[in-house]
Amino acid sequence: TGHVSVRVDDAATGKTIAEHEPDAARTPASNMKIVTAAVALRVLGPATTLPTTARLQGGTMYLVGGGDTLLAAGAGTPSAVKGRAGLDDLAEQAAAKARAAGVTNVQLAVDSTLFQGPVRQPEVSGANTGFIMEMRPLAVMQSRNQAGAYTPNPDLSAGQAFAAALSKRGLAVTAVNRASSPAPASAKEIGKVQSAPVRDLVDFALTESDNTTADALGHLVAAKSGEKPTFDGAGRATVAELKRMGLDTKGVVVADNSGLSASNRLNAALLTEILKQAGSCDKCRLAALASGLPVGALTGTLDDRLNGTAAAGRLRAKTGTLADATSLSGYVQTSKGRLLVFSILVGDLKEGTLAQGKAAVDSFAASLAAS
Repeated sequence: TGHVSVRVDDAATGKTIAEHEPDAARTPASNMKIVTAAVALRVLGPATTLPTTARLQGGTMYLVGGGDTLLAAGAGTPSAVKGRAGLDDLAEQAAAKARAAGVTNVQLAVDSTLFQGPVRQPEVSGANTGFIMEMRPLAVMQSRNQAGAYTPNPDLSAGQAFAAALSKRGLAVTAVNRASSPAPASAKEIGKVQSAPVRDLVDFALTESDNTTADALGHLVAAKSGEKPTFDGAGRATVAELKRMGLDTKGVVVADNSGLSASNRLNAALLTEILKQAGSCDKCRLAALASGLPVGALTGTLDDRLNGTAAAGRLRAKTGTLADATSLSGYVQTSKGRLLVFSILVGDLKEGTLAQGKAAVDSFAASLAAS
């Protein structure tokens, strides 16, 4: 059931081998993350890290979020993506400098003002809210509980964890509240920790299809581009950057950067062109994109797909799944060693036919590998 768009290009020549309605606007599901990865790498830069800082003015300490939703509650792990920056490390710096300034107790104001607007894309509701954190610019491991579910007020939870770390270091915290305005410029920075670089965050968002990281990157792109750091602003900034890449954005709709919204629209031609740009450059910012795509029958969201087919281990692609849509876009090496770039978007599936749609997509991808 549904409607299908496909495009397959030869990576070496850039020529299109086959296509079917490649310019039709379809629901991309998590294939939107390919677009997000591309614009984040270009606008933010692969080596950019996201700061979480502590600032002090009088008896108020500010915990300022810079977009890192993967903070460790304890010490950071320098080689990790999740938990690269740790609140214990930040507290160690901040408590020492506060005590040196003669401060023994503080009120903690959690500054989440980097992100604005609704904490959820308005159309992402019901069961879909279980797939993404409230959009705040700081959180401890995306504020998940022991069952893996997202919990509300992730920024305040991070503030509580930071307050506990400060208390262990002899600095009493009398209250933890969300700041109503940004930390004043006059507040002195007394600590800073940095996230993993954007290239690693992009890898994580693509491989694990992590919605929170994707939407956080979109908000950061908006802020860097001069748009409001909201879902709408991120959409505008994303489309504007696609145009700067020389891509045709007719019919493109970016309602969120994760792909959870059913209002998103992309086409197979645009996705293939992005992948071709990423695959054909060596030292450009987009070069970091391809490595984050899951490998068939091996990693991420493809670890349990394409097993026993010619595509196992020879296909790198981003998956996408919503109730009525499925997608797969990436690279595949044929049995003769030819590298192909492809995008498959299937939308408007009737209820109960999603599994069949995914099976058909996998069958087509496996046939490309076997060719």
